[in-house]
Amino acid sequence: MRVWFLVMVATVIWSSAGAERFTLVLNGEAVLDARTTLVWEREPAAFHGTWMEAAPYCAQQRTGGASGWRVPTVEELKSLVEPEQHDPALPAGHPFQNIKSAIYWTATPSERDDIVAWHVSFLSGEAVTDQKSQTRRVWCVRDERGTR
Repeated sequence: MRVWFLVMVATVIWSSAGAERFTLVLNGEAVLDARTTLVWEREPAAFHGTWMEAAPYCAQQRTGGASGWRVPTVEELKSLVEPEQHDPALPAGHPFQNIKSAIYWTATPSERDDIVAWHVSFLSGEAVTDQKSQTRRVWCVRDERGTR
């Protein structure tokens, strides 16, 4: 009985931590991450393209009526990953919708090879590199200013 209670309390605390970290903004179409002060699309679009196509795609987004969207760096995208979670590798209690356990481009090119760039898998939570000519999803981000 004690073990069950302890597990239940830990689950409630963990879930509420995700709820405290994230706040809906821009008419509920975006999510402010209190840990990083970055604003993420609440529901990444169905974009599936090359690394070169990702930046112009994000730049034209008007999620929540706001402009200034961009492709996140590898560190920014990795900041959403919860290593203990898989499929998707996001914190418990997150408010994101329609998150595919897929691979998402970052704006970070490889330092060793100019034909590859970093991406993050939200199935496993791992960041790896791949050729820029491959097609991947993109999860656009913007800075916090003017989001409330």
